[in-house]
Order: sequence, then structure tokens, then C-alpha cells
Amino acid sequence: MTKIFSAKFWIILISSCCTGAGIVLACADGWGEEYGVSNFSPEIFVDSAYSPFFYSYQFYYKIGHEEDQDARFNNNNTSEWSAFFKNQIAKEELDFLLQKATTGSVDSTINYMSGKSNAIPLSMQSFKIVTKKSDAKINAFFSYLKLAKKCEDFALNNITGSWDFEDKSKNKKNYNATALNAVLLNSFIKSNDIFLKERYWFQLERSYFFNTGAQQAISFFTANEKSMPHDNMYYRTMAYAAGGYYTLKNYSKANYYYSRVYENCDVLKTAAHYSFHPQEEKDWNATLGLCINNNEKATLWQMLGIFYADEQRAIKEIYQLTPASDKLDVLLARAVNKYEQKFNITYRNADMPVDTVAMPSLPALVTKIATAGNTGQPWIWQMAAGYLGTLDKKYADADAWFAKAEKKTPNTKPAQAQLRLLKMINTIAQARRIDSKLESRVLNDIEWLKDFDAKDMPQLRYSDAFAWLRETMAAKYLRQKDLVKSECFSSRVMFYADNQNIEALKTFLGKSGKTNYEKLCADLSVKKMADLFEFQAIHLTYADSIDAAIEKMEKSGAGATTELPGNPFNGRIQDCHDCDHAAAQKIKYSKLSFLKKLQEIKSKINAGEDVYMNAILLANAHYNITHFGNARIFYECKIVGESHSDPYFIDSLFRKMLTGTVIATKYYTLALKNTATDEQRAKCQYMLAKCERNQWYNVHVYNKTDGYTEEKLVDYSALDGFKILKQYAATQYYKDVIKECGYFRTYVGGKKSN
Repeated sequence: MTKIFSAKFWIILISSCCTGAGIVLACADGWGEEYGVSNFSPEIFVDSAYSPFFYSYQFYYKIGHEEDQDARFNNNNTSEWSAFFKNQIAKEELDFLLQKATTGSVDSTINYMSGKSNAIPLSMQSFKIVTKKSDAKINAFFSYLKLAKKCEDFALNNITGSWDFEDKSKNKKNYNATALNAVLLNSFIKSNDIFLKERYWFQLERSYFFNTGAQQAISFFTANEKSMPHDNMYYRTMAYAAGGYYTLKNYSKANYYYSRVYENCDVLKTAAHYSFHPQEEKDWNATLGLCINNNEKATLWQMLGIFYADEQRAIKEIYQLTPASDKLDVLLARAVNKYEQKFNITYRNADMPVDTVAMPSLPALVTKIATAGNTGQPWIWQMAAGYLGTLDKKYADADAWFAKAEKKTPNTKPAQAQLRLLKMINTIAQARRIDSKLESRVLNDIEWLKDFDAKDMPQLRYSDAFAWLRETMAAKYLRQKDLVKSECFSSRVMFYADNQNIEALKTFLGKSGKTNYEKLCADLSVKKMADLFEFQAIHLTYADSIDAAIEKMEKSGAGATTELPGNPFNGRIQDCHDCDHAAAQKIKYSKLSFLKKLQEIKSKINAGEDVYMNAILLANAHYNITHFGNARIFYECKIVGESHSDPYFIDSLFRKMLTGTVIATKYYTLALKNTATDEQRAKCQYMLAKCERNQWYNVHVYNKTDGYTEEKLVDYSALDGFKILKQYAATQYYKDVIKECGYFRTYVGGKKSN
């Protein structure tokens, strides 16, 4: 066993633990759940006191770094004092006095109660406790509280992170506590009430530790420990003695004391564990030698297994000592949760540590113990053996283990749910083909997961299993060429590359008389009938098939009413979505009303009515519904996606369609053929140049097969529209273009704008 931390670092930790302020360092943040991917739920079978030690990329599960070091005992302390007063004093008053009152306000209250002053602090004027001036218990409480507040000056850290511990600790090193220690010792000796006596013992113990020396703290604890009740206060005091031993480099005794604190005081479990630190095998064996029974040894092995992430060694040692020990449970959970990460590479949190060297031996160890059946909870070891079999693709072995577990699993909802989940995973994982028999077998389980209410059973880790199930079923159906059911379980964008697939899904979703399994598939499909019609309408629009697009859009439900944020018929020299969206609009177009307006304009063109203007309007509209225009929301839907900040983020299946300007170019060309003035011709040529410019981007940047490129862009000096536009230098439109378009200004020899 090699040293891991420097001596200086560990002196800080020991001091922290003794003051009830162990600093816990959080690891890097990751995505998803902090346990990575998991179907094996320690919350179901491990005592909740051990929950901070569940497998996690953070130092402690659900904690990370602790920020309540000074307050961890506040509630407990208030409750104990309330019991001391036989619940005759309001907890709100006690809580304020114990946690919030200053030393000065306590002194003032004591003076008031003793008759030395007529004034009472404003914050306590409504307190009933201060009216009981003759109550001996209350007077004893205030006498103790006055001293306890003074001890807080050196004992509390008032820190919120490990980064400022050392700076704030320096202020306490030279505290002169000689007079305070004398008063504390006198109060300790004279006190006949064990409740008060133990508290004076605690206060003096930590004063000795911080202000006098480690040896005196150890001696004072040892001299009085046998006469004290073994409650939380006792183990808080023991933690200071442990810190004293560590300061004197008596690591074996320090670690033994920390193990007793860890075992018996849940509130200090993480602090004791964090300060626990075997240096090498020699002191570790010496620590084991101090144990008076196998249970104490099991505690040490559990702490070691968690601290050094060597769960398997700890399991072996504890199992030899006491097979039925509940200390095995958290180690089993950690080991299995760690093993799970290897088999979920697609979803695995990159921050999760995975020991691939030690992992292969775990299934044999768990199987051996499960076979013996002599642990405290044999059923969970049988479940674990089965689940590890599933992960190793030993499905028949897994089935056998789950059958054994079924006979012994407690009849509680969480335990039964865990078994059901693992059995379902094994059933689906081993299936080579999905047939009607398997569909019938897994129907209820899939519905159970689909409708699972985490609020009803928060212990079960079910979400990863459901995600895996959907992907796995989809993959199996895909191999069987059952594209529709595959799409229902997990949507793939390539499904929508073929309209026949869309029609097949529409037929399936609209089918009457579905079987229960078919109803389940339809419910699972994230794409509903309206989404399919909306996508078809969008696709037809980009093919300039407006009549057919309207027919589809009218069946798209809420999609048809989606409002376009800008006027899609406007055409700007310089694209400015925000400008168009902010501009006043006499008419607000929805997707459907926009299509109907396109239909109306096309009919006017076909009738020969003002072809130039109507062609310009159509061209602007088709330009604006591309990614470059002000109405890109037109194509946003469940199938295409939304909020694409860059064309590269549009799926490659749709990118060419949504960035293309072929239809816009068609209508700008039609408008050009029907111009009557140079102003009109200049406008058409420039708008054609915009289309040509965007197409250049599409070819050279966004639609390259090798993905996004930072290829150096040119100034488009060769654009045909720019060349021709120079012929209309006398027009106002030309001058407006020169003013607004830096690319064109560069082409004609002016200074390019930013």
C-alpha cells in the first residue's frame, strides 16, 4: 500500500474532520447521471447511511463537495437540547440560540436573567425561555452556551470550499485559550448532569486539540471515555482524539478511531472516511490488530475498499470474516455499477472511472458468493450474478440465477421491480429475432417502463434500461427489415429519406383494430400522424409543389398554425433576420396561410398578372424559407429539427434542400425576364447573385462530404450577378448595394466593410 497524499494535506484533513468540517473535493462535472449508466440500483438494498459511497464520478454520491461542514449537527443538536428540556422550550428559540445568537447577545441575556441588566437583545425579546429566570436547567444551559460560543471562534471554519480552508485556519493557531480551558475544566468537573458533562467534555476536547496539543486531547479523551454515553457527542469527541493520533503520526490508532466514528455516527460518516488514510501495510495491519471483533475489522475493510476503489479485495476479506455482514452490500453495488460502464460505451459518461484490469474477476467472485447463499441478502447476490451474466452475454446462466433470486427476493415493490427489470433486459438481449411470441412476452414489461412513475419508486434506476430497450428493439427490427416498428422504438432520420417509409408509418399509425403490441408501438413513436403530414408539406414546398403541400399542411394539426416571425415576402440587400422579425407586419403568416398565399401568387403569374412583381414575391418567399432567410422556422418540425445556428447543424439528409436556392433562382430569373426598368433589372441581378453566393457556400462549406471545413473563402469576384450588376451603375438600387454589400464593394474596387 503506497502513500497517496502528502503529510501536510492530511494534517489539514484531520483537523477538518475533528471540527466536523471535512473538505470533500469534487471531481470534474460530467453529463447525465453521476453514476454513469446503471440498471442495478443500490438504493434498493443498501442501507441509506451508506448512500454517499455509491459509485459516482463525484467524490461522494449526491454530495460532491460538502458545504455544510459547520452545520451538519445543527438539527441534531437542537433536538437533543429540546429533549433535555422535555420539549418545554420552543425549538425555534433553541435553534436561534444554538445556531445564530452571537456571543455578545448570549452575554447580554445572561446579565438580564441574573438581574445585572434590564435590557435584553431585541432578537430575543419574544422568547419565553428568558422569562424563566429561576429555572436551574435554563441557567445551566446559558452558562454552557456562553462557553460553547467562545469555542466556535477557533472550532468553526466558516468555509464553503477547500480552496479557502488553509487561509481561515491560520487565524486560529494563536488563540489564547488558557482561561477558557480552566473554566471548561471546572464546569466539566462540577457538572452532575451527564448531558451537560458530556458537552463540556466535547468543548474542552476540541479546545485542547486546537489550542494546547494533540497529546492532551488524546489523554483527556482516554481518561473520560468510559464514563460517557456512546452517542453522537461521544463520537464527535472521539474524532478529535483521532486527529490527535494522526498529528502524532500514530496512523494505526488514528485510523482505528476514525473507523469507530464512521461505524457509529452516520452524520460523520463522510468526514471520518475522508480522514481515514492507511499509509502502508504495516500500519494497516496494526490497525486491524486493534479491533476487538470481526465486525470492527469488516468496517475497516469496507472503508479501505471504498477509499482505494478496491471493492473486490474488500469483499473477499469481509466475506471471510462475517459472510452475513451488511457492509458487503455497498461494495457489491459499487463493483457492479462499475462493471456496467464497460458495456454501455454509447451512453457512458466519459468521467466515469472504469478499472478494466480488475473487472474480469468480478463475475467469478460474485458467482461464488451467490452460490454459497450465506450472505445477509442472498437474493441480491443472485440478481447480481445474473446481471453480470447478461453483461457477459451468458444469457442462460443469467436466467438460472434470476430464477433462484425470484424465490428469495423480498415481496417489496422496489426489490420486485429490480428483478423484473434485470430479467427483461436479459430476455431482450438474448433474442436473435423478434417474433410475435417475444412481443407478447415483453409487452407488459415495456408498457411498465414506458409509464413508470419515478416519484412512486425513486429507488429504481430504470431510465437507462428504457433507453437501451428502445435502441435494442429498434436495431433488431431494422435487421429484420421491419422499418416501421424500428422507427417507433427509436427514430432515425434516414427513415424519412424515402416517402414510402413515411406512408407506411402513416398507414400503421392510422390503422384501426391494432393489437395491444401495435398500440404500444404507436404510443412509443415520437413522430405522430400530424408530424408526418407537416414534414411532407414542407418537403413538397421545397419542390415547389404548393397545391400538394397545402393538402398535407391542412392535416398537420398545430404545425399548420405556427407563425412565421418575419414577412417572408420581403427581400433585403443584406440578410437581417432580427430586422425583419422586429419590423411591423400588417399580415402575420402561419405556415398554412403562407402556403395559400404562394398558391394565390402562382395563380396570378399563370394568368399573366404583373408577372415581374409576383415572381419577385415568390422568389423572396422561397429564399426566406431557406436557412439564410427570415422564415427558416417554416421548415422546423419534429423530423427536421429546430434552432440550427449554422447550416452544418442541419442533418445532412435535409441540408441541401434547406440551404438550396434553386426555386428562388427560378423565380428571380422569371422576374428578370419580365422587367421594364433598369432599377428592376439591377434588383433581379443582385438577388440572383445572393442565390449564387449562398450556393457557393453550400458546395464549398456546408455540403462537403468530409464535414465542416474552415476553407479560406474568396470575395466572390466571379459571381455572374455581380458582373452584370455593374451595367446598372446609374441606378439607385446599385448605389444601395454599394452602400450595404461589402462583397460587391470589394469587387468593384471599393473598401470592404466588416
